[in-house]
Amino acid sequence: MSKSPKPNNRGVAHHQDAHPPNPPWTPLIPKTGSKAAISFYYSDPLSKTPIRDVSHKNDPKADPNLETMTFGLFSRCDRGMRATVVRQGIQLHFFCTTRRGPHGHIRVLTGYYRYGWFFKAPPIKKKHANTILEDYMLAAAQMRFVSPSFPLSDLTGYLYGFRLDKPFRTFRYVDEKTATLLLHLLNDTPDATNEYLSEICRVEQLVKERDKLLYKKKLTGFSWDAAAEVMGLKSEKSVNIRRRGDSIENEFRKEAGHSYKDLQT
Repeated sequence: MSKSPKPNNRGVAHHQDAHPPNPPWTPLIPKTGSKAAISFYYSDPLSKTPIRDVSHKNDPKADPNLETMTFGLFSRCDRGMRATVVRQGIQLHFFCTTRRGPHGHIRVLTGYYRYGWFFKAPPIKKKHANTILEDYMLAAAQMRFVSPSFPLSDLTGYLYGFRLDKPFRTFRYVDEKTATLLLHLLNDTPDATNEYLSEICRVEQLVKERDKLLYKKKLTGFSWDAAAEVMGLKSEKSVNIRRRGDSIENEFRKEAGHSYKDLQT
């Protein structure tokens, strides 16, 4: 992957280093026998690669945010699922989207995150229901996305009769056996994560030429500098030295895919 820009040392103000494993990120402790999540995202019609919908004029999407390997950091998508991931120690999160097939639109499996950390965001207050809901931001230690992707309806035999194509709106859960099979399938498929990242950049450039702004109000794409502001971290006038944590990432290096360290080297 392309190298991240080197930090400067000119004394300008920098936000506190926001990426995990730095505080306030907390390691997600996986639970044995845990189920996995699978969620739906809208894909972009301007790309043959099933990236998230970057170009929608009224509702561009921030998740899944491959640029930072996060979910729920720049949006409030699937709050309930994210809270369940933290409470139940769910590591694997698979993604699917809709693409045009020979007989109309079909849902396809595109990739996965393996979560390593969470950050407890300010609670969400529901005015009408007079309730307070817990909210969490999630960061992956590893991700892998493929292209072409797998039609969900074609996976029933591979999954021993499990119907992954059974209709669901935004997310659902699958058992450990099904999750293991999906993980093997994606890990045995050529990695196209770099293609996804390149396409996100390409479509963002098209949008900027069209609208002058990205995601309706941004001048640039998503980054950890932007994340620091979202997370409410303080600025500090110092060199932004990136500290790398190895304990979680190294656990997954034996598997193919993009680890968190890949985005920083």
